[in-house]
Amino acid sequence: MAFRPRFPGKPERKYDHRINEMIHIPRVRVVDENGAMLGEMGADQARTIARERGLDLVEVAPEARPPVCKILDYGKFKYEEKKKKNKAKSKQHVQELKEVRLRPLTGAHDLMTKLKHAREFLEEGDKVLFTIRFRGREQAHKEIGREVMGKISRALEDIAKVEHAISQMGPHMHMTLMPKPGAKLKPKVEKPKEAPANPPAPGLSQGVDLPPPPVDGDGKEPGKGNADVQP
Repeated sequence: MAFRPRFPGKPERKYDHRINEMIHIPRVRVVDENGAMLGEMGADQARTIARERGLDLVEVAPEARPPVCKILDYGKFKYEEKKKKNKAKSKQHVQELKEVRLRPLTGAHDLMTKLKHAREFLEEGDKVLFTIRFRGREQAHKEIGREVMGKISRALEDIAKVEHAISQMGPHMHMTLMPKPGAKLKPKVEKPKEAPANPPAPGLSQGVDLPPPPVDGDGKEPGKGNADVQP
């Protein structure tokens, strides 16, 4: 017998599990809200027990024979399940592509600095695109750029592998590294928002209605008259 909605004419609510009257199997194996096994019984009897306890009968293992049902608060169960999913989702890392730009004759100190930044990106789970830009006569010495790219891949081979090998597009040479599978990642640290350089100091009169400044007979504030103009 097909399940009929409780209120005819209204759309049927969608559930991730069969609950209460949606369970049509005549016999089920029941686990109570404390995890104790109540054993095999008729579905009607199991629903009666759940109803007496103010809870729901939820089918949790439909593939078993007979199916396993649990007595629980389905609304609370769904709420806790949603919280777990949201928590797991918030911990998932969204991989980004970071770019590190160099020149073919980048100095050793600058190269080490850029490698340090690249390592930080990789440790956070991001990919890194290295770009070397050639200018003028430098374009006749592409082997220098390939040598630099080789140094980079060797310096980071403990944490990264080459995803896209060295390629040339006009005056630019590219190479992309990605974190090695199984590499231990560091969680991203959100940078605190910078406070304004000179935040306005709270005045003593904050929240107090002050009287207007006194005026002289001409309706001008004292000390704020027009400057004398010499003819």
